[in-house]
Amino acid sequence: MKKPAKTRLVLHKKSCTRPEVKAAVKHVRQSGIDVDVYIPWSRKDLRRFVRQSIKDGAQRIVAGGGDGTLNAVVNAMIWGDARPKASLGILPLGTANDFARGAGIDAKDLMGALELACTGSPTKIDVGRMNDQYFINVASAGFGAEVTATTPQDMKKLLGGMAYSIMGFVKAFQLEPYEGRLILPDGVVKEGSMLIMAVGNSRFAGGGYEVAPQASVTDGLLDVAVVSGLRPDNLSRMVEELRDPVNPRNEHLLYRQLSAFTIETGKPLHVNLDGEPIKGTHFEFRCCPEALSVVRGVAAARQ
Repeated sequence: MKKPAKTRLVLHKKSCTRPEVKAAVKHVRQSGIDVDVYIPWSRKDLRRFVRQSIKDGAQRIVAGGGDGTLNAVVNAMIWGDARPKASLGILPLGTANDFARGAGIDAKDLMGALELACTGSPTKIDVGRMNDQYFINVASAGFGAEVTATTPQDMKKLLGGMAYSIMGFVKAFQLEPYEGRLILPDGVVKEGSMLIMAVGNSRFAGGGYEVAPQASVTDGLLDVAVVSGLRPDNLSRMVEELRDPVNPRNEHLLYRQLSAFTIETGKPLHVNLDGEPIKGTHFEFRCCPEALSVVRGVAAARQ
């Protein structure tokens, strides 16, 4: 593995004092890896630093944080339709670390993860775009997005990914479905109701749940999963459908793989974009093939 000429680690401010993070940084530096550490105080500051680093010739930007930090770094690296000259490394420090999970990066081995992030060979992957914002992992919508936004931080820390499922089932049977329509690239319109939706560039969300089990970051497509008609008496049926998402006989799960599509709803829809909450009624999605070079685990990079 080669050492990039310039490596910059963007570290989430809540993680910078963790002893294991300090130990990981010390480890890679003692290994001969020259990495500069920056702790941004805002999303705007992060964007400024990342873009200036790339202009200054940085070849590797390492995102140290959770999926939200990763999203901020990705949106800083890609602006307009330009393909960034720098590649992306990942140091997973969040609660869920869903993209890192799909990328085969071990969040429990921070020394190994940071060494891989700094020195691993990158591969080109797709990136999703929703309106004018990019996402690398999953855009979830409906009550699931509200769960992520309203789950208390203390509960997230205590229960990890389980917090999302607990809060999710508490809310699932209290919320009214969203009425809307899915507009396909050929102009075909599918109208209906929805409780949960996931648009996956990668597979996992909510702390390790395969919300888009057929998704691949190299196929040029986004996976759309829409759940409707969820009730306490049909949960077993839903589990069966989730295990076989492309089955044409599915009653409650619509699963499609598309390069682009539009979602419109009558009332404002909660969307969680790689951990970042957004609300609106019109969402244009498209896949941007091979938009970013990312360091992944060996097994994931071979897929």
